[in-house]
Amino acid sequence: MTGPAHRVALALAIVAASLGPALGQPAIESLEQDQAAALQAKQDLQARIKSVQEQLERRNKEFRRASDQLRQSELAISDATRRLKDLQAAIARGEQALETLTKKIAQTNADLDRDRSALASQLRAQHSSNLSPWSALLAGKDPQSLGKELGYLSFVADARVKTIERLNKGVAELSALQATQTEQQQLLAKQQQEVQAEQTVLRRERQARADLLAKLEGSIAVERAERDKLVQDEKQLTALIEGLGQQIAKFQADAQHANAIRQEILEALPQGEGLKRGISMPIKGAILARYGSSRPDGGDWRGVLIDAKPGTPVKAVAAGTVVYATWLRGFGNLIIVDHADEFLTVYAYNQSLLKEVGDTVKAGDVIANAGNTGGQLDSALYFEVRHRGKPLDPMLYFKR
Repeated sequence: MTGPAHRVALALAIVAASLGPALGQPAIESLEQDQAAALQAKQDLQARIKSVQEQLERRNKEFRRASDQLRQSELAISDATRRLKDLQAAIARGEQALETLTKKIAQTNADLDRDRSALASQLRAQHSSNLSPWSALLAGKDPQSLGKELGYLSFVADARVKTIERLNKGVAELSALQATQTEQQQLLAKQQQEVQAEQTVLRRERQARADLLAKLEGSIAVERAERDKLVQDEKQLTALIEGLGQQIAKFQADAQHANAIRQEILEALPQGEGLKRGISMPIKGAILARYGSSRPDGGDWRGVLIDAKPGTPVKAVAAGTVVYATWLRGFGNLIIVDHADEFLTVYAYNQSLLKEVGDTVKAGDVIANAGNTGGQLDSALYFEVRHRGKPLDPMLYFKR
């Protein structure tokens, strides 16, 4: 007999020795028989769980093969989302540039109208005064008067030439602006068509993914439900067995010991320039699974699972550099940020990734949108903290 059963039996022996005749041999035998019956029931349950688990593993192998088909679909959704975002930003810049061009064209037209009006006024003034170099010379006026008229005509001629030069320059500038405006309008129309095409691709890929997920979920739902029920039954029996020894536990001493250990862990918790305690959570939501707790499909969680609606922005918890940003089996669209000092943070199950490898991020930068990629049934964010490759409890780092 080993493990919890051995500890319970030893505890009972200690109790019996300390109580002496007050407890009596029949009472001890009765407790041992209850414990043996509970252990036998637990072993039977474990055998049933193992059988169901084997069936589930066979189903999971099929699920993993099918999840490979999810990879391309979910990567395509992520890429299309990023391209749509870039196109929408380009269209916004183009529309702003077009607005600036339109204003500049209007101003150039106003300048041309002003110069045309000025030239017309100059020509009307000269015509109404009946002045020209030849008429001034043939008029036979005295040299002083003739010099004044010729000087005035020279001034008018210079002003007219400058006005004509401005007009010619304005017409050329207007033509160039209108050509640029036409090119910008054509570019915007092309980008709008690309947006429509990307939206069509996105809708098609999302529908394909939804159909595939529905098929995958249905294929393992029954086995998973049965396995979960058996696991719950086993937990209840385990609690019963351990309860037989709780009557001799020293609750206060255990609590003090646990607090001392937790304080030692906090004091020994690694910290560096890249990641310190007191960081904000990458997304606001209820904690669905904690670090170290058992996963439904076996093993323990090495991070935390945070409830999140599809599309919710996922933020970097600290400054760093993106070192991984693509789809990974079991984790879906996955992004990993390096915070220096051998600290990494991991963000999984994302609907789409908004950063690429090599991008630098600040604390609070949106790096992804939450989802349920990688074959997950419900939308959530899986988040890990690692130091030198070792997973650490993120709850110890989060701001309280």
